[in-house]
Amino acid sequence: MERQLHCYAYVEAPFDLVARLLAEDATAVLQEATDDAAEQAGTLSRTLSVEVGGFEVGRDVSIEVGEFEPRGITNSVVPLRWHAEKGRLLFPELAADMEVAALALDPPLTQLTVSGSYEPPLGVLGAGADRLLLHRLAEATLHRFTHDVADRLRRLVDAIPEDERL
Repeated sequence: MERQLHCYAYVEAPFDLVARLLAEDATAVLQEATDDAAEQAGTLSRTLSVEVGGFEVGRDVSIEVGEFEPRGITNSVVPLRWHAEKGRLLFPELAADMEVAALALDPPLTQLTVSGSYEPPLGVLGAGADRLLLHRLAEATLHRFTHDVADRLRRLVDAIPEDERL
């Protein structure tokens, strides 16, 4: 039973600048968007965590960053895959695409969308746990990750001098 995840955030910046940052080094952009990440050959290590009922729930994951793929004049994709560093049998691997797409020119607005899927582990038992809690944790984790990346892209665009934005 494959489960789908989908999250989006907005970057108040021109698509061409956001795409340029990702094309130059998507791994570095994602690296800088994470708190505890350590870059190693296109793989990021990060603690993904969310708060549930007043408790912080987290897991160290490795994030593999694929090659930046232009898909058209106004959208591009970076493939992602992540899995738990420990306990891989208990935690699913997520395969996702991070898409950037132009939404508006004036004022400039770019949408960052992360869409992916995973297979709950441990058969029927895992599917039950996924329905009760784990899917919500996965959604919350993806939401936080997507918004962290969007925030980092905003800061990077803001740091580009006006004369270099063309």
